[in-house]
Amino acid sequence: MKITILFEEEYLGVYPSIINAITLLSNKFESIRILTSERKSNFPKPPKFKNNVFFYKIRQYSDYNRNSFDVSSQSSPEYEIFEVQTSFWKQLIPEFIKIEYRKFRNLYIENIDNLKPQIKLLYDKVIYCIFCYINTILYRPNIIIAIDGTGLVAGTLLKLFTLNKVHLVFWSLEIDTRKSPLLFSYFYEKIISICAKYTDTLVVQEQTRLKVLKDKLNYKFHCTPTFLIPHSPLDSKDDSTVETQFFHNMFSLSKEEKVILHAGWIHDAMCVDKMAGSAKFWKPQFRLVFHEREKRSPDENFIRHVCGLSGNKLLLSLNPVPFEEIDKVFSSAQIGIIAYEKNYGGGRENAHKASGKLGHFLKSGVPVIALDLPGYREMFVKYKCGMIFESFDEIQTCIEKIFSDYELYKFGALRCFQNEFEFEKFFNPFSLHLLRV
Repeated sequence: MKITILFEEEYLGVYPSIINAITLLSNKFESIRILTSERKSNFPKPPKFKNNVFFYKIRQYSDYNRNSFDVSSQSSPEYEIFEVQTSFWKQLIPEFIKIEYRKFRNLYIENIDNLKPQIKLLYDKVIYCIFCYINTILYRPNIIIAIDGTGLVAGTLLKLFTLNKVHLVFWSLEIDTRKSPLLFSYFYEKIISICAKYTDTLVVQEQTRLKVLKDKLNYKFHCTPTFLIPHSPLDSKDDSTVETQFFHNMFSLSKEEKVILHAGWIHDAMCVDKMAGSAKFWKPQFRLVFHEREKRSPDENFIRHVCGLSGNKLLLSLNPVPFEEIDKVFSSAQIGIIAYEKNYGGGRENAHKASGKLGHFLKSGVPVIALDLPGYREMFVKYKCGMIFESFDEIQTCIEKIFSDYELYKFGALRCFQNEFEFEKFFNPFSLHLLRV
C-alpha cells in the first residue's frame, strides 16, 4: 500500500506529530510521498527518513510575514479634534445606513489594498493543487493524508477526479477561527468547509479541538471514524545521553540560576510580551529564556520590544536546532511555561494537546506552568505535573511552589507523558485502521 501526504507549508521540520507519523508509517507501508512547498524559510529541515520516503516540492511565492510587528501600534495615537460641519443632506440619512456604508467602504478599501497579495496567494493555492494532481495521478496512492485546509482541498480534488479509489484522511493541526475581511480568504474557508464532507477518516488532537473544528467548518463528522492523536513526541528508549545544560552553557548561567523556558514562536499570540513583563520582577535566580522554532534576529522590532518589557532580563535563543536534537532544548529547562492569547480564537485557546511544546516538556520530566486555558487545570490536578496561573503576576509564586517539591512535579510530568502524550500509543490504532482500509 502507498501513501501520499499533502502538507503545503514549509515548516514540517518543527511538527513532531507529522514527523513521527512519517517515521512509523514508513515501517509498515510500501512507500510514502510528501507533496509540500518550497519558499524562503528560516525553519529547520525535517530529519532524514527511510529510503521509501520521498519529498516533492513546488516553489511558492506568498510571504506570510508571520513575525511582522508595528511598535507604534502598541501605543494609543493622539488625535486633534475638529468640529466638522455636516451638510443638510447628510443629516437626512439615517445613522444605521451611514454605519453600513462605512463598513462596506472599509471592506472595499482593505480588499483593494490587499489585492496583489490575494492574487499571489490564490495563484499559490491553485498551483499547489495542480502540482498534487500531476504527482498523484501516476503514483496512484491507496491513502491520501491531507494536512489542514489546503491539504484537504487538494486531497478532495484528487479523490473526486482521479481514476483510482483513494481513502482521504483529514489531519487537522492548525485551526484559525478568526474571520478575515478579505474576500479570497472568506471564499476559501467556504471551500474548505465543503471539502470536509468528503473526509473518510479524521485525525485531531482531543475532544475540545474536535468541537472547535466542527464549529469552524460547520460540519459534524457524525459518520467519520475519528482518532485523537496528540501533537507530541515519541518516547525515547534511552534519555541518559541527552544534554541537560544547553542553556546554562549558552548563557554561562550558574548552578543556582533556573531556566524558565518558553519554547516556540516568539509572538504575542503566545503571550510572550506578558511573560516578559512579568519576568522583569522575578527573583534574579529565575531566568526567562525564549527559544525560537525558526531563525530570528535580535534586531526585529518585536524581539526588541519584549526585551524592553523584561527590563532586558530576557535571554534569547534565536537559532533553532535540528529536530533530532530537540530533546536537549526541553531537557535543559527546569520549568516550562505555556500561554496562548484568547483573542486569537478558539484554535489558540484550546491548543492543549495540540501544543507540541507541552508533550516535549512532560517527556523530559520538566514541570509546566500554564495560563488557565481548557485542559490544563484538570491535567495538573490529576498528575501533579504543573500549576496554572490566571494572572501573569502569579507566575513567580507558581515557580516557587514547584521548586518547593520539585521531584514530585518531575515524577508527575513523566507519568503524565506516558499516559496522555506518548505518540505511538495513540497513533497505533490509527495505523491499524489504515492497514484495513
